[in-house]
Amino acid sequence: MSAPDKSSAKKTDGWVEPLVWSLLFIAGIVTAAVVSRPAREVILQGVGYLFAFFSTPFVLEATAAFVGLSLVCIINSRRIEKEGDGWVVMEVKKEDAEAEAPAQKTETTV
Repeated sequence: MSAPDKSSAKKTDGWVEPLVWSLLFIAGIVTAAVVSRPAREVILQGVGYLFAFFSTPFVLEATAAFVGLSLVCIINSRRIEKEGDGWVVMEVKKEDAEAEAPAQKTETTV
C-alpha cells in the first residue's frame, strides 16, 4: 500500500493558515478594544491616521492600482491552476527539417 500524496493536500490548504492567523490577530485587537478604554482610543486613533494616509491622492491611486493588479494576478493564477497553462506544443515535420539541413551544409568559403 502506498502512502497518500501530500502535495495535493498541501496545495489546497495553503491559504488556511494565513487566514486563521489573520482572524486571530483581528480578534485580539477587537478584544483589546472592547475590554480596555485606552486601547480603544489608541486603536481608533491609529485607524484614523491610516485612513488619512491612504486617502491622500497619490497613495489612494497607487493603492487602488496595486490592489487591482493583485486581484488580476490572483484570479489568473487560480484560472491557470484550474484550466491549465494553455501552452501549445508545435509539431515540426521531419520533411521540413531534412529539406533545410542540406541547404545549411552547402556553404562555400572563398
